[in-house]
Amino acid sequence: MKARNWALSMAVSALVALTGCTTGGGSTTAAADTFAGSEKCGTCHQAEFKTWKATYHSKMVRPAADGLLKDAADNWAKDSKGSAGPTKGNIDGKAYALADVQMVVGSKWKQRYLVKNPATGNHQFLDKQWNSYTKLWEGYGQKNDWETQCTTCHVTGYKVTAYDEKTNSVTKASFAEKNIGCEACHGPGGAHVATGKKADIFNPKNAPKAEADKVCGYCHIRVENYQFKTGQGNASEQLPHPVIGQTYRAGKDDWTKWYADKVLLVGIQADDPVNKNYPKTDLNDAFFLDDAAQKSGLFEAKKHHQQYQEHLMTKHAKSGMVGCSDCHSPHSVKGKTINAVQSCQGCHGNQYDARAMMPGLGRTAGDLYMRAHTFNPNVRKGGPTSSDLKEPVYATKN
Repeated sequence: MKARNWALSMAVSALVALTGCTTGGGSTTAAADTFAGSEKCGTCHQAEFKTWKATYHSKMVRPAADGLLKDAADNWAKDSKGSAGPTKGNIDGKAYALADVQMVVGSKWKQRYLVKNPATGNHQFLDKQWNSYTKLWEGYGQKNDWETQCTTCHVTGYKVTAYDEKTNSVTKASFAEKNIGCEACHGPGGAHVATGKKADIFNPKNAPKAEADKVCGYCHIRVENYQFKTGQGNASEQLPHPVIGQTYRAGKDDWTKWYADKVLLVGIQADDPVNKNYPKTDLNDAFFLDDAAQKSGLFEAKKHHQQYQEHLMTKHAKSGMVGCSDCHSPHSVKGKTINAVQSCQGCHGNQYDARAMMPGLGRTAGDLYMRAHTFNPNVRKGGPTSSDLKEPVYATKN
């Protein structure tokens, strides 16, 4: 764990969080920090809302009645290799059945299952996850309350409302909306709804690319947090706002500077370089660190959701010429959806094969990988990625 001046760091973080700096002259009234909800955004931004609904951002966390995968339901008792589905809670070890599942997390790559944790009132994961590629059950050992471990990137408007200052364990938290909604990327929309002014909402396309990329990077990153630990007292994988009762505001808050001595931000902070390993942490063996990587300075991820850390190593990021939203968009852009491959060819020519340059290296489930975002010319051999996956079919049609 880091050992810098913690009191000074928190004081500065709190001051920055409270005052902030509004991009584009945004509102400074209380409404500026009020979340309106994606449905409200959709009343005016209909095309964007419709295409966002078709993305997996909008389907990250769903009630079991709506989001359960049909394959998982059909194979709950036994998959094709004879393995049973989830049978017990990871925290309390008690037996649970499919009927006990309240929420599901994910669908395209894999799916995990949440039941109540009676001891805390939060939710715990079950002991198996469904692999959408192999169509098999895999062991899953996450033994922390979902609300205190990884929720900042599963919902919009997450905030810690209470925590134990002796153990740093989060005891209570809330959020404005399930899933990655409009305001996860545009910031709270209360003021914009009230005034209709463009200045009262953050638009990444109008921001410097490095700042816009931080909005994506807030979730597409692997961290280890010692300031806000899980309800079980373990280092968490999320980045709650440093001020209790406040939430991350895209375009206003610089999360890379939050409680800097209490979080491991590999490849982000100068004293957490990406060219070394971090044993006994969640960043252990998280990047390729062999001679080839050391020589090229491109350290591809070996685990999932580390795209932002990879992106920062590229000429794209260092030159400030290409950002995340030049290749990706969570909704339509003026009625058109960005095609990542065509975006690459627009600069590099029709012969450029983006998929070949982005092998599947970061493991996200058994025999299934995320595409590398370092654009290393010396391409490593990769495995199956989203290109090898079919669209999910749900047990209940909505």
